[in-house]
Amino acid sequence: MGQIRTLQRRVLENLARGEPLGRVMDELCLRAEQLAPEAICTVLSVDEDGKLHPVAAPSLPQQLSRAIDNLPIGPEVGSCGTAAFFGKPVEVSDISSDPRWAAYAEVVLPLGLRACWSSPIHAASGRVIGTFAFYYRTCRGASPLDRAIVAACVDLCAIALEQEERKAAIHRLAYFDAVTGAANRASLEHHGRLALDAALAGGEGAAVFCIDLDNFKEVNDTLGHRAGDLLLKEVAGRISSALQAGEFLSRIGGDEFAVVQPSSGSVAEAEELAARMIKALEPSLDLEGASLAIGVSVGIARAPENGTDLCELMKRADLALYEVKANGRGHFRIFDPDMEAQTSNYRRIRQELGEASAKNEFELYFQPMVDLADGEISGFEALLRWRHPREGLLAPGSFLPVAEKAGLVNDIGRWVLMEACALAAALPRPMRVCVNLSPTQLEQPGFALEVAHALASSGLAPRRLELEITESSFLAEGAITSACLHEIRALGVTIALDDFGTGYSALSHLRAFPVDRIKIDKSFVQEAVTRPETASIVRTIIELAHDLNMKTTGEGVETEAQLRLLRRAGCDEIQGYLVSRPQPIGTFLAKSGRTREPKLSCYAS
Repeated sequence: MGQIRTLQRRVLENLARGEPLGRVMDELCLRAEQLAPEAICTVLSVDEDGKLHPVAAPSLPQQLSRAIDNLPIGPEVGSCGTAAFFGKPVEVSDISSDPRWAAYAEVVLPLGLRACWSSPIHAASGRVIGTFAFYYRTCRGASPLDRAIVAACVDLCAIALEQEERKAAIHRLAYFDAVTGAANRASLEHHGRLALDAALAGGEGAAVFCIDLDNFKEVNDTLGHRAGDLLLKEVAGRISSALQAGEFLSRIGGDEFAVVQPSSGSVAEAEELAARMIKALEPSLDLEGASLAIGVSVGIARAPENGTDLCELMKRADLALYEVKANGRGHFRIFDPDMEAQTSNYRRIRQELGEASAKNEFELYFQPMVDLADGEISGFEALLRWRHPREGLLAPGSFLPVAEKAGLVNDIGRWVLMEACALAAALPRPMRVCVNLSPTQLEQPGFALEVAHALASSGLAPRRLELEITESSFLAEGAITSACLHEIRALGVTIALDDFGTGYSALSHLRAFPVDRIKIDKSFVQEAVTRPETASIVRTIIELAHDLNMKTTGEGVETEAQLRLLRRAGCDEIQGYLVSRPQPIGTFLAKSGRTREPKLSCYAS
């Protein structure tokens, strides 16, 4: 018994020092064989799928371990597979005649093994996690000493195997994503860096891919997070199926994945992998009763051309991904240096835009609209300008796209609405003011209350405020937009449809949404004087609007010929450089000390 206690102490010391499981179990088997010279020891583990895996068999040839590895447990799978299946020891004194060995006897008999006693190894939970076996070269059973040795060894194996499972669980948590089973960001930073460094050290190129799912948020919002998790798992599987040996996939967060492709010697190889991944995700997926089309966008950075550090390459692949998403999604793009300059400029403008309102750098310019019935100014369109401290006065086209991407457009739009109402309320004559809205403003909850607040704060009569929307507002969130427009209309505010004629479904919009005025796009107005078919379209738009009890405004009027055409067609008012360029409101107030413009001779019949 003293020798058994020595064996126990030795094994426990090895485990406490963190020795590898295989080495510890090999030593346990060899020491057990010293105590029981007629026995040959093996230790097998049982995975969660019920399959056997050799852990230690130091006195047996490797061919036996190879034959056992990945073998499913069962009621007639030798001594070890049967013991694991039933969770009870199995003693076979004659392998050649025992039915439990019928399918496997030919594997062990040529090795001179005639008997086998296998004991299950139980975890604390009761689950079978392995087996400990004594093989004998003669047909025999176990001796009392053998039983004492096995009892001690089974307990030691349980401690060792459970410790190994805990290590594996900790490793999975540290290096693998719980949802998809793919490697996580930490694993990417470790293994991806090693693969990249090895490729570069060998004189080969490499590529890093940033992959983003298209419209993943909609899946979570409509089908729930469980469906989202199932989708992520399916995506990870499909991307993995497109990879070749050595290519490394990880999920780095949310719906973002990354792939490292070592030994990528050419642009063509990187593009080929990107195309394979996109193709793998083309077939629709049946999920929670819904058929979903999975699309991905892929950004690529190559080493050494775009850098040699993994972190640097990831940033540049992400910049390429951003370019893909900004230009239609569903394809791939390789990083080029211009992207960094564009991103740097974007970040600068975004930061300065965030500070512009607090620094009072925004201004409103106003462009008058003239009533064709009497030639007088009937209202003004408020147009945003940014008085940039270095670049001077900037028009919206140079900064509003950045504001939209940065999520600043609602704050800027709120300022424009408040300022326009305040300036209009101060006019000596009750003309209307028109304010442009972005689609995102109409989608935000409670926007009609913002409009009511702007009116109340300024004292502007609701009938003097007109809000201009574009057809893109309808295309985004039809039901939300329609409800918001009806709430605004209920306040007494009018609605104008800007740039009419440029959208593909304008007529259906007129039927479905509350609109009081149509603003005919300047491209139609300016083309109508040279193309009879366009002039016919303009006349039709005006007639349609009047039939629907809507007013019309011709935009972009620059010549007297355009004015005469609109007048003959029955247009209600015009706006454009022929009347005036956009100017500060004070410019109009200063003229003759009044807001009323003199009637211009070009308006005569």
